[in-house]
Amino acid sequence: MRSMVIALVLTAAFVTLALADDFMSPDWRGDPLTVMVEWDFVNDFNPDPYNILPDQLVTVGDGGIHELGTAFTHAHASDTVIWGDDGAAHTAELPGQIDFFLVNWIDEYEFKHIWIQLTFSGLGVPFVSGVVGPNPDTNDWTDPTYGQLVYPIEVDPNHRLEYWLLIPNPDREHVYVDLPPFTTLEQIVIDTISTPEPVATRSDTWGGVKDLFR
Repeated sequence: MRSMVIALVLTAAFVTLALADDFMSPDWRGDPLTVMVEWDFVNDFNPDPYNILPDQLVTVGDGGIHELGTAFTHAHASDTVIWGDDGAAHTAELPGQIDFFLVNWIDEYEFKHIWIQLTFSGLGVPFVSGVVGPNPDTNDWTDPTYGQLVYPIEVDPNHRLEYWLLIPNPDREHVYVDLPPFTTLEQIVIDTISTPEPVATRSDTWGGVKDLFR
């Protein structure tokens, strides 16, 4: 069954790689209560490592009472991340981490889905080490909500996809990306959506997961 998942992912990936490095966007992008944010490091020269602004931020409301959170969307890199002349985030002998802080919609829905596309090069594979938000009931970071990893997919040697779920659903969260030694992060695209219904996170096939967002 796992081989079926990998085969389906690779087929979808090769079809969509023509769309630059936004290589496997979710079907629900642009739906109500979604956010899409992109950092394209290769085109960003000498970023401030403590306040890295996104290249693109697209938010879609539902025309109702829900509002966008007031937090500031940006990223913060550890001191072990080295910024090259091309703007990309590199590591040397020591690993690094980049904290991506996202603003989302303030709504009463229970489920937050987070779709993360990573484009990279070098010796290692960057990965999401955690997704953390405040407790939605109290808006308190001391009693946080922790994300659950649903699917990590290594699409090819330079692209990785991770799908996370947050229950209950905060209106802002940190996405922590770890970079192993001698690894370059070139681009990250993060999509989020709030939904009122549960998701079958243990679906046996990639197609089953994709069908949840059609």
